[in-house]
Amino acid sequence: MSLRVLIVCKGNICRSPMAEAIVRARLLRPGMQVASAGLAAMRGFPIDPKAQSVLAAHGYDGSGHIARQATKPLMLQSDLVLAMEQRQVAAVLALCPTLRGRVCMLTHWDDGTDIDDPYGRDQNAFDLAFDRIESCIRDWRTKL
Repeated sequence: MSLRVLIVCKGNICRSPMAEAIVRARLLRPGMQVASAGLAAMRGFPIDPKAQSVLAAHGYDGSGHIARQATKPLMLQSDLVLAMEQRQVAAVLALCPTLRGRVCMLTHWDDGTDIDDPYGRDQNAFDLAFDRIESCIRDWRTKL
């Protein structure tokens, strides 16, 4: 069975690439594809150095990441779209109403609240975002 998962955030240089790297390492199985994109992507930028640092400290690699825009075609080809914030869920559904039922918060199986954007903040903010993202991905392990 094939499963296409798209993880979205705002700029696609912090939270969604961290989540993509963790899913690739922890959940990827034959037939499953995972990608990330930003609703206001910093197109062409690499992963934020602080995000890469926290990934590397936990044995993950996001160094090859290049930010891209979450386009309507990209979203429509996804079986599941995971967002970091409620307003991102709303934005995806505004662009692609047919995705209703296939768009969820990454925190869906946790408390359903937003994962704060660490962009422009200190390393501690990235560490906190990473911990929350990794924990939520563990919660998705039995659901995908």
